[in-house]
Amino acid sequence: MTSPGAAGSDLIDEAVRSAIVKWQKAALLGAAGAAVGLAGVGALNLWGRRVRSIRDELRDDPLTPPEDVDHVYFDTVDDGVLHAVVTGTGPAVVLLHGVTLQWWVWSAVIRLLRSDHRVIAWDMRGHGESKAGTRGVTLEASADDLAQILIELDATDAVVVGHSMGGMVLGRFVIQNHEVAHSRVKGLVFLATSAAPASIAGLRGGMAALASLAEPLARRDARRSRTSYPWKDTNVSAALARTAFGRNATARMVDDTRLMIAATPSSTLAEAASSIAAHDVRAELAAVDLPTVVVVGSLDALTPPPHARALAEVVAGSELRVLRGVGHQVMQEDPAAIQAAVDHFDRRD
Repeated sequence: MTSPGAAGSDLIDEAVRSAIVKWQKAALLGAAGAAVGLAGVGALNLWGRRVRSIRDELRDDPLTPPEDVDHVYFDTVDDGVLHAVVTGTGPAVVLLHGVTLQWWVWSAVIRLLRSDHRVIAWDMRGHGESKAGTRGVTLEASADDLAQILIELDATDAVVVGHSMGGMVLGRFVIQNHEVAHSRVKGLVFLATSAAPASIAGLRGGMAALASLAEPLARRDARRSRTSYPWKDTNVSAALARTAFGRNATARMVDDTRLMIAATPSSTLAEAASSIAAHDVRAELAAVDLPTVVVVGSLDALTPPPHARALAEVVAGSELRVLRGVGHQVMQEDPAAIQAAVDHFDRRD
């Protein structure tokens, strides 16, 4: 077993970072091998092999999806299907994952919370076992799905945690479904997300750049009924997935993420990317009056800390928490931080 500190003490050097960036762009364009060249492929292979060697039983075991949960399904008004899992008793906690992920990315968090909370985790439309309806995979449609989940499962005094795209959905939800939000939600946790990924002045890269590039390419691949990068169980895939993490990722965390990305249809990525690229709710969130905590990892490369700070600045009275050494996948890297954010609202009761 490798200790967390030892596992992540050495960050990716610049040569490997450069190779990864080139490979990501080339993979989206469907010409990875030719664009990167042998040197880049070799660097990714070396790094990926190292990533896949890191084990930590204490942190990996809770990542196994719990089997003793109830699976529920709901039809949406636009002919879609929502799948959720429910477990535990007590005040409700609703968990919204990010794009290309599934409900079980929250496994470690579910295990921490369900002893004294009723935990609801769901596959957002187009992901996992949830089917998108005629409205497609948009933030607006998913926001209405969240309202439906809260009503169908009669969740009250709920804390809602939205990660990445799920956090953007949460922002849309409190704007579109004001009555449901104020009758059923007592607290909001915006986790590794943004109020405006495409329009923060001076910010480069991150999810905004990825969304603007991925959307047209994913649409092209959806028409061809294939994906531009298959996300097979290889060192290169491990190196690419590893960029979503901070210092202390394990092979299990990285491979779980890879599996979820590989299972995501190109059509889902295309529609989600288009909606993410246009997302900007800073003005509307200024009117939000629900207690709010904003959480971000200091090493989040997809929604870096400036996104979280900008979000916290527009939601009056919100609290910003920056997790040192943590990347984008907070629920896998630091599930206790999410438990602490939920406990913050329990202490207010």
